[in-house]
Amino acid sequence: MPVDVRTIRDDEYDRWLEVLTSVFAFEPKPEDVAIIGAKAESGRSFAAFDGDQLVGTTAVFSYQMKVPGGASVPTGGLTGVGVAPTHRRLGALTRMMRAYLEDCRDRDEVMGALWASESVIYGRYGFGVAALRSDATLPRVHSAMRVEGPAAGSIRAVEVGEARTIVPDLHLAAGAEIPGWMGRRPSDWDGYFHDPGHWREGFTQQRFVVFESGDRVTGYLRYRLKEKWEDAHPRYELEISDLQALDSDAYAALFRFAFGVDLVETISIGNRRVREPLTAMLVEPRRLRRRISDSIWVRPIDIAGALSARKYSVDGDLVIEVRDDFCPWVEGRYRLVGGPEGAEFERTDANPDVVLSAADLGASYLGDARFFSRAWGGLVDGASDDVLLAQRMFGWHIEPWCTTFF
Repeated sequence: MPVDVRTIRDDEYDRWLEVLTSVFAFEPKPEDVAIIGAKAESGRSFAAFDGDQLVGTTAVFSYQMKVPGGASVPTGGLTGVGVAPTHRRLGALTRMMRAYLEDCRDRDEVMGALWASESVIYGRYGFGVAALRSDATLPRVHSAMRVEGPAAGSIRAVEVGEARTIVPDLHLAAGAEIPGWMGRRPSDWDGYFHDPGHWREGFTQQRFVVFESGDRVTGYLRYRLKEKWEDAHPRYELEISDLQALDSDAYAALFRFAFGVDLVETISIGNRRVREPLTAMLVEPRRLRRRISDSIWVRPIDIAGALSARKYSVDGDLVIEVRDDFCPWVEGRYRLVGGPEGAEFERTDANPDVVLSAADLGASYLGDARFFSRAWGGLVDGASDDVLLAQRMFGWHIEPWCTTFF
């Protein structure tokens, strides 16, 4: 029997969640189920069915994603993708991906975005890695900074209730110019502050401090600790799970605070940029042991909306041919005339200057443009001068970064 895909009814949600949790091998408690369910949007949870049997899951969240130049574009955030092991390789995922992308198109969302559980899956659906992330560990004994001393402000601990009133606005302001930044929905913030004991893996509950300069709060830090003793010596771990700052004073002061917490031996720092300012601020930057991996994957759904929304580092005039086997409405040739002040865009029949896939365009869209290296890898076609112009146009001085997990 062929696998069919449709949005689920309210009375099918429990079955949908059962398949999802089975695929990802976790057993949510009732309070977790409430948080997961609150994130769902009406008419945007899809399921694959084999007859009456629910065998696959996907869900879509409606986001506004920052692009180079500071504008935001409507983006369909894909999440909850799972196929029951009994129904692998029967086309369920492909049908769900098609339903997702057509739904985004019909809602005038110009980009699709996701965090990939497995990197082998999504390239064939037109997604490319548009941002990288860095996760790091640092021995506290090697955390000295090149510029020490008090900042023009102070650190204050805040309870979770107060953090709820401070952190969302600061997060929004911190990402105002960062490509890839997602404006969080209220249900995302409920998930951010959801901190049950069975999720902590031996760590304390999340703790918050803010940096205040005058009468303004200009940064915050979310962290937690894990107790460990060895031969009567403390070997604690401090985990920095979120640190956002509006200026360099707040940024440096919050890291100094984290590096100065007593009993700590190791500091772990999650989901930062590859070109993180901290690496230049440390006396011993080599001691910051980093692991680089992919962050969000994105793909164009509406080329006109995507290319005209962002700005470009240099002025240029290019005809770009986009190849897209999965979304035929995306495929075509487009003339892009853009620069630091904006862009104009139109379909054209002219000969292309640059030819690439939707996935490779998505990978360069947020500003981490690698047209030249992709050309060397056989992924972009075009004369060297045209490829270099595309590189210079699409590259952006602010590194893409996504801090919203979905």
